[in-house]
Amino acid sequence: MNQERSAPAQELNLAGILNILWRRRLIVIGLPALGLLVGLGYGIFGTRRWEATVTIRPGITAFGPDGGPVREWRLKDITRWYDQKLYRKELVRRLGLPAKARPVIRAEFIAQGLQNLAGGDLITLWTTATSPDLAAAILDTSVAIFSQYAEVDTISSNLKLTRDGLLIQIRNLEIQLDAVEKDLAALDLRLQSALAESLHVVAENKQLGLDLDKLVRQEAYYERRLQDLKDLKPTLAEDLAQLDVAVRRLAAGEVESVDPQEIPSWVRRDAVLDGGNVLEALSGAKLQVQNALAANQALQDSLALAAEVSRLERARLEIEREAAIRSKVQDVRRKIGDLHLERDYDLPAKRLALQNSIEERRVKLGTIAPLQRVGATVTSDDPVRPRTLRAIVILVFLGAAGGLALGVTWDYLAAHRREIFRT
Repeated sequence: MNQERSAPAQELNLAGILNILWRRRLIVIGLPALGLLVGLGYGIFGTRRWEATVTIRPGITAFGPDGGPVREWRLKDITRWYDQKLYRKELVRRLGLPAKARPVIRAEFIAQGLQNLAGGDLITLWTTATSPDLAAAILDTSVAIFSQYAEVDTISSNLKLTRDGLLIQIRNLEIQLDAVEKDLAALDLRLQSALAESLHVVAENKQLGLDLDKLVRQEAYYERRLQDLKDLKPTLAEDLAQLDVAVRRLAAGEVESVDPQEIPSWVRRDAVLDGGNVLEALSGAKLQVQNALAANQALQDSLALAAEVSRLERARLEIEREAAIRSKVQDVRRKIGDLHLERDYDLPAKRLALQNSIEERRVKLGTIAPLQRVGATVTSDDPVRPRTLRAIVILVFLGAAGGLALGVTWDYLAAHRREIFRT
């Protein structure tokens, strides 16, 4: 019996609701239609906004003894600065925005440690603006504002000390690099001096060669003169023998005159045989020949000695040439080789090491900052506001719910207005 009674009641209730919806259809349909129109109007006439995001992390403020980076800022300190909107006034001024503009930047991070330090934790900054460029400018300018704020904060004292220390190191390395450049320039002068020295050694070697050639020629002259004297000696000895025989025979009285064929021709040419004292003339000629033989022997001895001295001098010069000149040439070549090695390898390697050290410190100097970017600022290609479809769905749903509630309430008030307003 209870089930039979409840079924008609449900049917009556459902029918009553449908009846109410039909009779109040203008309200039930009108409010969702109004929501649809409002959503379309919002999508068409609403201000378009683009979003921009950038990922940052606490920057390097110092370097440890092992060269590792030290980050002093905590993530929560950075997000708190953005949450308190400490950037707003300076941001509006720098970007030239209207005084009533209120840009909003959200900063979020996922902590990976109890201290919220930058061991890999990242912060994502997000904002929207009426253009992609403005949205990116808002984030970029806010990062610059925070860096300026952090520069004067006490926590960033190490930052200034580190930056000044790196600048001093770079300056010292640049001074050393200038010294290397000067050494390279000086090496060119030293090379020119060594080359000039090598030319001097070559000239000295040529001079010794000329001296050797002179001694060879002189020795050959002595040898020729000595040979001529040796060739002349038998002739003088033969003349002496002839004169000696003639003088002995005249002195012994063996002959009264001398046969001209038995004495040298040069004695006959003196016409001493034509008259006068023949013995005296032949004795004088003999004495001349004896003196000539003595002079010949003395001159041979002198020339032999001179030739021997010349050979010894030539040997000495050859030894000097082989030892001293070759040693000098080797020393000069070694010096030039060392200078080339220093100019082409040692100093360039030192210069490259100094340049790498300078570049390393400049890279470190470039990384010194309270905040460090991780990638570039990213902006959306299409507007993220307004969200037309989402607004239409929400407004139509709210209009339908409101129309249904308003229709039921209106119908109830119309049916019971006497009881409700009864005094």
